[in-house]
This record gives sequence, structure tokens and C-alpha cells, in this order.
Amino acid sequence: MVNYFSLSGKFEEGSAELTTETLCFSSLGSDHINPRGGCCSQVTFHHKFADAISKPWMRMSLKGFRSSHPLKSECRLGTIAMVEKSPSDVESDAITGFIIVKSDNEYVNSSVWQEEVNKLIDHVRRVMSFASGVRLQAPVVEFYTGDKSEIIVYSQLRQASSASNPVFSSGDQQSIFEAAVASFISPPSEVKNLFIALEWYVMDSTCSEVRLVNAMTVLENLISSNLDENDTLIRPSKEFENHRRTLRRVLKQCIDKWSIDETKKPEDILSDINERLADLNRRSLKQKLDILVERWSVPLDGIGEDKIKAAKKARDLIVHQGHYHKNDLWEHGTVIREIVVRFILTAIGYQGRYISYLGGYHFAQFPPKISGD
Repeated sequence: MVNYFSLSGKFEEGSAELTTETLCFSSLGSDHINPRGGCCSQVTFHHKFADAISKPWMRMSLKGFRSSHPLKSECRLGTIAMVEKSPSDVESDAITGFIIVKSDNEYVNSSVWQEEVNKLIDHVRRVMSFASGVRLQAPVVEFYTGDKSEIIVYSQLRQASSASNPVFSSGDQQSIFEAAVASFISPPSEVKNLFIALEWYVMDSTCSEVRLVNAMTVLENLISSNLDENDTLIRPSKEFENHRRTLRRVLKQCIDKWSIDETKKPEDILSDINERLADLNRRSLKQKLDILVERWSVPLDGIGEDKIKAAKKARDLIVHQGHYHKNDLWEHGTVIREIVVRFILTAIGYQGRYISYLGGYHFAQFPPKISGD
């Protein structure tokens, strides 16, 4: 069965071309030659100009971006800027700004430069989404070099209308923008699956339960992605397997003595329990968190162990029982989100002011200032 079709076309003048590999139809008709409801997720336009430019540049259009003034930074790939181009009262799903990178070098390999810059602007978009507290959609990416241009248009979900918990205000983003650029050019440390963590952090929700689950998912992702087996297991897996066999023998003896419903065979019960034995060799979330905190030197000043345990307990009740009966979900959510924010700020090497919700909305300094400094 054909799911997608290819489509290409040229303008009469021959200077422009349209292509897509993702064309699909809601219906092909009974004869399969009268398709209806055509749509595609990505379209590419190529255009050739009469005059050539000397230096390549790339621009990514954005939805949801707000900034009271243009953001600008310099790096080895050129000059990069992030600008709001529309008033704040425009329709929420409209393009509101862009990221643009212009090469400072006339003699750059344009294809290599395009590939690197494409990764740079995507990295910056994700970090600035985190800063804004909302996923910034990017429906259009343009690339210009010599006398040619390539414009890619993406079909995307509707832009979230507002940020629930911005980490930086729209008038205080220059420092995080510079950190976003610098962390791509020269990462402070190797961080695995950072993009997944950022995506989970900005996932839109107005429900406190979902916000807590999302924040805990970010934390678990960072921990599982950046610790190896030696960090997460109490004993090496091969060594524990010997103990596991011993435990199975003891359990079998106990189960044989139990009074069991005839519908449940002893060997089936043993098999069920055996699946859970591996959990005995896994360190707790708090133990793994402590390992990564120490390894990355993440400051957790003002966040006590009791608060972390209480937040995890609330998350577990939501996930396993489907509800949480107390009214302190906001507090639990702010504790975990604050930990996540400090992890991400550490990962990108940021230092400076940010918005903290721990104990109430306020501006905080990262890394936290220790009393007496």
C-alpha cells in the first residue's frame, strides 16, 4: 500500500522548482486516479536569482518567540541573531520571529557550512524554547548561497499560545542566548539526549499532575542517558545473576509451601517474581541523582532530600494510582523543575540571572551564591 507520493514541479521561467516526498491523500477514490484531500508534511522550494550574493546565510522562522530587543552573538560560523519581528498581540499561531546566521567568510564551503549552521540554529531554538518555557515551532528554514536559495516549509501542530513557566523573561534573554550559541560551538561537557530533556521540559500542559510527571521524566531521562551500568547497579550484573539464582531457589521452596489458588501454578508465580528480582540490584532514583549531581557539579542549594523524596512519591502515586489526593502538587512540581533547570543550565555552561519558582516567583543567580561570598 502506498502511503506517500512524490511531487515535483517547475515554474514556466525555469528559475524555481517545488519538490516533496511526503504527499498523501485522505482518499484516492474508488478508481485510485481521483485523489482528494492532498497534504504534505514538508515541501522544498529551490530558486535561482540573476545576481549572486558573496556570503551564505540561513534563517529559521519561529512561532511563539518574544523578545523586547534583538539578540546577537558571534561564533566561528558567523554572526547569529534572534529577533522578534511581530507585535506581541498577533495571532498565537503566526510567525513572530526568526534566527538568522550570516557567514563572515566569502570563501566558505557552502554545503558544509549549511549542514553545521542547520544544527546550530536547531540547538539554539531548543535552548531558547527552554528559556521561554514554550516549544518554539519552526515552520520555515531558508538557505541562500551564491545565486541559489533553498526554502523548506514544514507542516506543524498549532503553536502553544503562552508559556507556563518561562525560565527567562522576554527582556532578559541575551545571556542565555549567548550560552546557547557557545554550548554548541564548544560544549562544556558531553551531555547525552539533551534535546529529549528540553522537549519534555517545554511540553505544554495546564494540569499540575502532568507537569510533575513531565518534570520527573526530564530528570529520569538525564540520569539514565548520562550514567552507565556501573552507576545504576548496586553490584555488577554478572555477579548479581549468581545471587539471583540463589534467591530463585529459596523462593521456589517458599512458594511450594504456600496455599495457592489452583488456577495459579507455582512456576507461574515464580516466573512473575523473577521478573522483579532485577529491581533489587538497581540503585534508587535519589542515589543515581546524587551520582550525576556530583559528577556534573550541579548545585542543589535550598533543595532538601525530603523535598525530592516527597515529589517522587507524589509522582509515583499519580502514575500508579491515577490520582493524588493532596493539594501540594505545585510545590512538588517546582522542586523537580528547579532541579531540572539547574541541570540544564549546568549542561550548557550558563552563569547569570534566571527565574526561579522555588518558594515563589523570583529572580535567582546561577550558580547560587553561598552566604558569605
